[in-house]
Amino acid sequence: MVAVAGSFEGAARRLNLTQSAVSQRIRQLEERHGCVLLARDPVCPTAAGERLLAHVRQVRQLEAALHAEQASNDTHWSTLPIGVNADSLAVGLIAAIAPVLAQARLLLDCVVDDEAYTLDLLRSGAVLGCIATQSQPVAGCGVMPLGTLGYLPVATPEFAARWFADGLSTQTLTQAPAAVFGHRDSLHRRWLREQFSLAEGSYPCHTIPDSNALFAAALAGAAYVLAPAPQVQAALAGGQLGVLGPAQLVPLFWHHWAQQTRAAAQLAHAIGEFARIAFTE
Repeated sequence: MVAVAGSFEGAARRLNLTQSAVSQRIRQLEERHGCVLLARDPVCPTAAGERLLAHVRQVRQLEAALHAEQASNDTHWSTLPIGVNADSLAVGLIAAIAPVLAQARLLLDCVVDDEAYTLDLLRSGAVLGCIATQSQPVAGCGVMPLGTLGYLPVATPEFAARWFADGLSTQTLTQAPAAVFGHRDSLHRRWLREQFSLAEGSYPCHTIPDSNALFAAALAGAAYVLAPAPQVQAALAGGQLGVLGPAQLVPLFWHHWAQQTRAAAQLAHAIGEFARIAFTE
């Protein structure tokens, strides 16, 4: 609770305890484990504290699953926290796995982040599974390949005629407004840096933390975007958008706790089936 509240005082209020009682319990916990679990200024878990929190979260998830199986009634719902990239949501993840969610009475608690960073959520124990770009499993976890998601640089024909009449180049990309996902080092930013030697700040861009809004920005002619191929297929077929350059291929993987509950295993299978249809091999 101290980690959640960000302070001993905040934890005391939430637990209806005195601040000294909370401090004493944390000291006892640290003495039992023989290490500092919470940094004091600012108040946040240390590396050892993060490992302990991850363990506790996994145990609680397993206990909740066991309770649900023992109760075995038709009124219980299981909540599964997962880390998911916005693009998988944009290309139909929820619709694809909805039948399994309803049948198994599963509720998702989605934490959305760029696919290059979702694995941090699993490491901390904040989620029991995540879609990520890394292929190597973290300690105590398993990994399942999902396939490759292709990304296409696209824009309206009018936008392309105005800004890219001579094609994609370092020069034209320093002039044309882009739309990129969020403030992290996203795929679009890495593409511009690695293939065109363009550092952030050397090109104009809108920052939009939503895949569907990025797609809408491209359709409106406000920018060019690097969008998932399944998301733009209909617009390409209808001539609303055109492809500016070759696809960028991003392998994706489902990472999960090694000791999965039955509900988590059902979810993993449904995500694998979604990826088999939505992604390329």
